[in-house]
Formats: sequence, C-alpha cells, structure tokens
Amino acid sequence: MQQRLLKHGLASVAALFLLAACSTTQLTSVWRDSEYQGPPLEKIVVIGVSNEISARRVFEDEFSAALNQAGIQAIPGYRLLPEKPDRPVEQLRAAIAENQADGILVARTVRTERRTEYSPGSIMVMPAIGYPNFWGFYGAAAFVTEPKIYTYDVVTIETNLWSAKGGHVLWSALSETTDPSNVHRLTTSLSRLVIQALQEQNLIAAPNLRK
Repeated sequence: MQQRLLKHGLASVAALFLLAACSTTQLTSVWRDSEYQGPPLEKIVVIGVSNEISARRVFEDEFSAALNQAGIQAIPGYRLLPEKPDRPVEQLRAAIAENQADGILVARTVRTERRTEYSPGSIMVMPAIGYPNFWGFYGAAAFVTEPKIYTYDVVTIETNLWSAKGGHVLWSALSETTDPSNVHRLTTSLSRLVIQALQEQNLIAAPNLRK
C-alpha cells in the first residue's frame, strides 16, 4: 500500500516538473527531396509568414543569426523589401536573385492548439521506523498533493526550404512547440533543430565539412 502511494506521489511530482519545464520544440514529421543531389546551399533568405510585422522581423533576425553562426550566409527577408510588408512576388524574386541567394527558408504557423493535462492528488505516507520520537514522525508522516489541471498551448509550425534557382521544395518539416513564452524562445529552439536536420541531410554544410 505504501509503495503504491509512493509511486502515485512520485508520478504527481514528475508531472509537475514536466509541465514546469515546457516551452520545448520537437520535429514531428520531416520530408526531403530524395532526387536533389546538388551541393549544400550557401546563402539563404529567411522568411517568416505572419501578419504581425514585429514578430516576423524578430523571427527572421533570430533565425538568420543562427544560420550565420552555423557558417551559412543568411538574410532576413524583410531587409530585401523593407517598405513592402505584403512582399509582392516579382519584387521578392528579383531581390533574391540580386542578392545571389541559392535557398529560401519559409516558416509559417499552421495552428495553435490549447491542451489540458490533469494531475491527480495523492498522499504519500512515510513509515514510522527511523523517527526518534512522535513529534518528528507527526511533522513528516504524510505528504499531500492536491489535484491540479494544467492548460497550455501547442504551436505547430511548417518550415520549408526552397531552391531559389529551381523554385521547388528541397526539405519540409512540421514542428510542435509547447507553451512558447515569446517569439525569441520559439525561434531559438526551432532554428537549432532545423539547422541540425539540414546539416544531417547535407542541404547545408556541417561546420566540420566547410572549407
């Protein structure tokens, strides 16, 4: 009985730590064009699709910075057409060609889902053996956790890497970010996963393979 209560108590504590440590990102599905055998891309334009100009600029700046840190030349999309928030296709095409980019990375939010987790209450009873007197035992005899309901958001983002020359998709992935606190944290975790995946697929050069 005590062992069962102990397990319930530990499970409840684990649930608390799990939800407290949220704001994580994981890739849920990945696709690569198996026919593409070309060289790794060297210069990428980063575009975030959003109606919020400030959020879009933060995303493009942060993701571009992460690519540059990985040794890949990257340009935030808004710098190509800073005065055109709607980014007309032909003007964007001309700007990408003028900057001699060979890749375009585009990210957009597919959906935001509200999820709920329930953590049942529990009582963890400690055995009396090992306590020198009643007062010590009484003060630590049982640990009670109340039932709790946790509500959090999960943001699904689609990220595509396009060939600037051929105009087709080279790589595509869906990712889920749990309870993102802001655009900066979301971009930091997403860019880390995406860059690693692109390096593994030889779509951008890994640091140890770059001249």
